[in-house]
Amino acid sequence: MKPHILITGVSRGIGRACAEHFAAAGWDVSGVARNATALASMQAQWQRDYPDSHFCPIAADLATPAGRAAVPPLPYDVILLNAATYTPGKLLDTTTDHFAELLELNVLANHHLARLLLPPLIDRGTGHLVVIGSLGTDTWPGNMTAYLATKYALRGLFLGWQKDLAQSGILATLVAPGATLTSSWEGETPPENILPATAVAQLVWDVVARRTAGRIVIA
Repeated sequence: MKPHILITGVSRGIGRACAEHFAAAGWDVSGVARNATALASMQAQWQRDYPDSHFCPIAADLATPAGRAAVPPLPYDVILLNAATYTPGKLLDTTTDHFAELLELNVLANHHLARLLLPPLIDRGTGHLVVIGSLGTDTWPGNMTAYLATKYALRGLFLGWQKDLAQSGILATLVAPGATLTSSWEGETPPENILPATAVAQLVWDVVARRTAGRIVIA
C-alpha cells in the first residue's frame, strides 16, 4: 500500500508545493482547500503529471466546524497542518481586530483537526504530524504582531502535541520557515531573500524521509 499524506491548505503556496513533491515520489495525497475549482484543477493535473499518485480532493472551509468535520479521520502516514491566512497588522490596531480574524483558521482549526485526526494514528502506533509554523515567532517584525501571535499560539499547541504524543510512536515536527513567496504577498513588496515554496516543500520531505522530530527552521 502506498504511503498517504493529508495536506491542509493544499491549493497554493507551501501546501501545493508539498503536494506536488510527495506526489512525484509516488505518495497518495488527500488535499484540503476551500476552493473546489482549484481542487478540480489539481485533480486533472495529477492524472496528467502524477499517474502513480492518487489525489483525493476535500473541499472544506477549515475555519468552520462543518468544514473540519468534512476531513476524513483516516490513519494517514503523514498529517501536514499547513492551512493559514495572513494579514499584516498590529495587535493594538483599533480599527481592525486582525488577531480575531486570523485566530479561527490559524489556531483553532488546527486544534480541532489534531483532536480529530491524531487518534487513528495513535491507535495504530505510527505516523508523523508536521506543522507549518513561522520563523517570525523568533523575530517579531512590528507590522506582523497579530499574525505572529496566532503562529506563536500554534507553536504552543505544537509543544503540547509533542508532549502528548511522546510515548505514542507518532513523530511531531514543527517546520518554521522565514518569509516564503506565496499568494499572501499579493499587493506587497516581498523581501529580496524570500524563500520559494519549493524550498519549504523540500524540507518537509526531508523531515519525513529522515524521521526528524522537533522544531526545524529554514530561512
